[in-house]
Amino acid sequence: MNVSLLPRLNPLGVSAILRDSEKKPPTSDKALQIVEQHSAYVTFAASGGSQDYDLVAEISRVIRGAADRHGFPNQGSQASRAAFDTDLAVSLCGVEALRSGESLRDDAWAFLALVMNPDVVAWRYPDRPKDRYEGGVRNTFQRLWMRGQVLDRGEEHEDRWALVRELNEDGMVQIFERTSVAGNERFARAIAEGWLRTSSRIGKGRMEKPMRDAVKMLRIRNEVIDLAYLGNAELDEEIDSAFAAVTAHLKEVVEPTQPMSGSAANLQETPAPRGILGRLFGS
Repeated sequence: MNVSLLPRLNPLGVSAILRDSEKKPPTSDKALQIVEQHSAYVTFAASGGSQDYDLVAEISRVIRGAADRHGFPNQGSQASRAAFDTDLAVSLCGVEALRSGESLRDDAWAFLALVMNPDVVAWRYPDRPKDRYEGGVRNTFQRLWMRGQVLDRGEEHEDRWALVRELNEDGMVQIFERTSVAGNERFARAIAEGWLRTSSRIGKGRMEKPMRDAVKMLRIRNEVIDLAYLGNAELDEEIDSAFAAVTAHLKEVVEPTQPMSGSAANLQETPAPRGILGRLFGS
């Protein structure tokens, strides 16, 4: 099978583009000018596939489609940006070509964030922190792709994307910014399921501290026994025990059932930014 290779923006390129746009949001036009002047900033894997500019355009369309559905480029609200996160996490999982080693490259996501879609990053994070453009667990788009991949319950599940939809931002951070947790998909997904069960008992609004404390306990426990190798029932029992211990002092509450958001289900494509892509790809 021929692997599609994505362009990669190295750390020097990231720093150069952000330095140039220090006082204003970076733009694709300016980023392209810089990488054209310094071609060494952008590279591809030396072998193992073919450079695929169409895939870059496809991913950019998916990103912009999700942003458009949630109010881009208008200022919007925290709720609309959270809905964008959910939508894009699901949408990126639908890009078949991302199921390769290329999607694990931080510098490929840096290119998507800083060269192809810097305006979407600036819309999602108006303060424009550097780490939202750089590759890594805090990259605007890479973090959402990771969420979709890890928290996907599978096509056969009746509520496939519940974990992506229901976990709040702090819960996501406790899973995906902890290497010992995020490094094992089964373990990470099981903790997310435990979060969901616990939140149904005590309420989502009270989950921040219990989640942090439970993850600490589970990480310590994981040093003693490799939890990822337990059977499903045993793993769930360990996780539920941790959550029970840190919520023992909290009374249970009954929350109204929230209707399922349809934003992730109705994915529509929007036209790619042809001017930018034309300059980038020579089309």
